[in-house]
Amino acid sequence: MTQDDILDAVSALEPGAVRERAEHLSHLHRERVLERARAAGGRRAFLRATADRRWRLPVTVGALATAAAVGAGIFMYSPQTIIVPGGPADVQGGTAQAPAYADAREVFIAAAEAAAAEETAVGDVWYIRTHNRRPAGPVGGGSDYTVHQTFTEEQWYELGGDFRSLNNLNLNAENIFPTEEDRAAWEEAGSPDLNHSTPASTGYHGEFVNIIDSRTSELLELPGDPEELETLLRERWSASLSLTDSPVPETEAEFDSYVLSVFPDLVTGALRSETRGAFFALAAEAEGIELVGPAQDQLGRPGQRLKVTDPSIPDADLSFHWIVDPESGTLLSTQMDEQVWVTYEQVGFVEEIGEAAVPVEYENRYGN
Repeated sequence: MTQDDILDAVSALEPGAVRERAEHLSHLHRERVLERARAAGGRRAFLRATADRRWRLPVTVGALATAAAVGAGIFMYSPQTIIVPGGPADVQGGTAQAPAYADAREVFIAAAEAAAAEETAVGDVWYIRTHNRRPAGPVGGGSDYTVHQTFTEEQWYELGGDFRSLNNLNLNAENIFPTEEDRAAWEEAGSPDLNHSTPASTGYHGEFVNIIDSRTSELLELPGDPEELETLLRERWSASLSLTDSPVPETEAEFDSYVLSVFPDLVTGALRSETRGAFFALAAEAEGIELVGPAQDQLGRPGQRLKVTDPSIPDADLSFHWIVDPESGTLLSTQMDEQVWVTYEQVGFVEEIGEAAVPVEYENRYGN
């Protein structure tokens, strides 16, 4: 399976409706999970942070933007990108002394505390702006050259009313050719439009259903307690397994795989601060995450680089990377390899849906 196949498979992932509560799964695994958490003290630290809510904004240029947004009544955090194209941008030094972390679990517990300590601000519209890099090719397919594209995407989601959503796609696209020979071959082919060359917009009415089968109106009601959140996720996971063509064993490794697969979409979604912290706390307990060390995203902001391997297939030579800022409790970026990544530039509540890059008529896509 190629990396493109993997990306297509991940993009197509959409769990279905929820079955009855999987009480037996929660009972079977609960004591094991809690004992592991108690042994390391992770959940106690998280719960202490939830009880002692406080501001913990990173002292960076991004923090100044965050503070200004909060002062205007808007919650906005500004995470970043992934590894700089051409190689990992691991940072070993710097003017500021970053905390030392022994392993991935410490990174996630610190992020859980920081996220839960943020004062939850609620607005009408959730906004996500990402910077992306993908392999590219002619729109019609087929080429004898290699090219990648970087481009920006924007998403707005109304949390009430008509539950409108607007997507601006393929903004500010740039072509990147690894060699001059590749560029020359593209030009000889007539410089055809590539996959993400043309800006586009889509707009919809109706409640979006996310990757764990929660409607837009339910997102702010998701549990902020790690134990309650785990129970909910086990129910949704069990329900999604019933919709697969091939039986999947309900093991801890499979559940950890599920948690890691939904993590990026959820921690960048419209959640209360406590819920975002709870997701980080659950990720801290999952197998398959290895701390690589300090790293810098494409916008130059520091975080911790983590290697993520599917715990249900540990022998497969297949992994990807996250950059997490444990000081602010945010996911900065995800990376399939050095040429394929997503950077979360801005995530948070805004006052209204922005302008469509291309005129668009809102469609009732979700049937609700």
